[in-house]
This record gives sequence, structure tokens and C-alpha cells, in this order.
Amino acid sequence: MREPHSERLSDILKRLGKNHNPDLTLGDIVRELGERGFGALILLLAAPNLIPLPPGSSFVFGVPLVFITAQLMIKQDKVWLPRRLVEMKVGGGRLPYLLERLVPYVVKVEKLLKPRGTLLTSSYGERLAGLAGLFCAIVLLLPIPGANMAPAFALCCFALGLIEQDEVAMAGGWLGTAATVAILILLYVFGTAIFFFLRSWISP
Repeated sequence: MREPHSERLSDILKRLGKNHNPDLTLGDIVRELGERGFGALILLLAAPNLIPLPPGSSFVFGVPLVFITAQLMIKQDKVWLPRRLVEMKVGGGRLPYLLERLVPYVVKVEKLLKPRGTLLTSSYGERLAGLAGLFCAIVLLLPIPGANMAPAFALCCFALGLIEQDEVAMAGGWLGTAATVAILILLYVFGTAIFFFLRSWISP
């Protein structure tokens, strides 16, 4: 288990929220987050999906999440993103607005989290979380109405578990992943039933 960080994530996010530079890029944020890169970036990109967003926004957040979770799965030391994503501008009013809404919740959750490691926070557990996170990130990319909340919740829990080395948060991530699978199965079952009903109704 890693040693706890001296600076809280909420403090880093508050500092980022004060940066109104319109040329701020995703690469700048990666450098600012430093060793917290994987967990903090996953949280930063997944949390907006917990609130109503314009159509297509989940795809914008989901693409970098796929790269980040895949690297967590293979135990990459540092976050790597394609140049196009590194140079993607996230400055202006968008990032401060998102962080203004996110930081108060992070502060509250941080009070409940503490380093308590088991298999879930081990190196093996983190790789499995990366696999589950990759699955959830791919689901976020899909245009499925009502299917964003559970994978976004799972990713946020995994992120907080990685940052604070908290097994309870990691367990929350696995519950969110299970809920995502259950929702997809239900959508498939109901979708298939509706399809066959309509086909039988339309067919002579």
C-alpha cells in the first residue's frame, strides 16, 4: 500500500478551479496532478457524467477515460495520452464551473476516506479496477439513454479508492460496475422484448 499524500485532492482541484486561462490544456492538468494522475484524472473526467450534460458530452469525457483506465490496467507508471488529447483545451469557463460543483462533494467524501488496504487496493486489485474502469469508460462512450450514472459512479469510486488507498471506495466501484452490468442486461432484455413485440404487431 502506498503512503498517503500530503496534499488533499480537494486542495489541488481548488487551485485548478482558480485557473481561468483559456489556453489551459488536459496536458497541463496531468502535470498539475503529478503522481495522483490516474485517480485524480479519472475522477475529474467521470464526475461530470453524474450531472445532466449536453448530448455528446459523455463521449468527450469517455475517450480520455478509455486511455487512462487501460493504462491503469497494465500498470503504467505515468499517464500517457495521445498528443491530440494532451493539447485539448479545457480552460475558459468550463473547468472552473465543473470544479466549483465538484469540489464541495470531494471535500465531504475525503472526510470519510482513509488508507485501509486489502486485496482491493493492492497492485493486483488496482489492475482489476483498471479493467472494470475500462469497461465502464466504454459504456460511457455508448449513446445509451439512462446508462451513464452507474458507470460514472463506479469510476468515481475507483478514483477515490486509488487516491486515498481506501478499500471501501474501491468496493463501491465494484458495486457500481455490477450495477452497470445489470442495467445493460435489463436494457437488452427490454429492448429485445419491445423489438419482437413491435415486429409481431407490424407483421401481417
